[in-house]
Amino acid sequence: MKKSSKQQMRDIGEREFLSQISHFVDESELDFNDDASAIKLSSGELLVINIDMLVNKTDVLPEMTFRQMGKKAVTMAVSDIIAKGVQPLVCLASIGFPAETEVVKAKDVITGIREQCDYYNVLYLGGDLNESSDIVVDVVSLGVSKDKKIIPRKGARNGDLLFSTGLFGYTSLGFRILLENLIVPSELKKKALLSVYEPIARIDLLHLLQNFPIIICMDSSDGLLVTLSDLSKLNQMGIDVTYVPLSESIRDFSKTKGINPLELAFTGGEEFEMIFAIALDKKDEFLEITKNLGFSIYCIGSFNNSHKEIKIKDELFEKYELPKDGFEHFRINN
Repeated sequence: MKKSSKQQMRDIGEREFLSQISHFVDESELDFNDDASAIKLSSGELLVINIDMLVNKTDVLPEMTFRQMGKKAVTMAVSDIIAKGVQPLVCLASIGFPAETEVVKAKDVITGIREQCDYYNVLYLGGDLNESSDIVVDVVSLGVSKDKKIIPRKGARNGDLLFSTGLFGYTSLGFRILLENLIVPSELKKKALLSVYEPIARIDLLHLLQNFPIIICMDSSDGLLVTLSDLSKLNQMGIDVTYVPLSESIRDFSKTKGINPLELAFTGGEEFEMIFAIALDKKDEFLEITKNLGFSIYCIGSFNNSHKEIKIKDELFEKYELPKDGFEHFRINN
């Protein structure tokens, strides 16, 4: 009899494991590797579904409150619905608490869920409560696309422009402050910590995503490097980054500390900004619309079918080495 493998999850990581189990999962209107799923209803509309889990041991940073845990869990779940160009309508949460959890703190998690659902104008319809060895908040979000339009991750063409809905670096800095005791000026520290304690999904941009011909879209919750790498692989093209969307204050700080600014820009995670592509000939129209709406949108590069890499073409950062890895569950992330 063949011996069972002793291979552990840490040996292969999240992405390899997902590739090994993809054949178990039924097809939906979105690819398996998309963070959301979609099914066609009898009405012809598309039901868009996402689920995200927040685990105290791996996702909760030092000094994060129980209320912030609830809020963050909702943001994690609705962000991928928004990235599809769909309004999230409903959230449900399965929550596990150790038996010794103080009741007031458990209620704070629920308060955070309620507050964040209100922020996104989403119904909170309860869920499931159970005892567990660690605090786990697992949120399901649902939305409906009445016009059957959902934005995929795959479908970009050579020359399509990539945009970001915001600047990066604050969450990277926040992680280093909390996990490495990095000393940071007070105002910058305040902004960095807020970015990791109370991130916000870009619900304010939903109307734009729904009404402009966006070709592909993905949120940056796994970090900019992972996001661009996934989009590059899915669309089988390289990406030329002509503008690194790094906050100027973060860039200046990195110089004073001798930190590679590309590490701060690309390996954070949980920014929940949208990374999306439009056709080159739509650029002027798009920038005019976003300007009139008062949105700060950044053109960060373009797809290039002459190579398969992420290449930094921003002259301010060309001398720095691009990090090779982003965050991945189960693996040891340095």
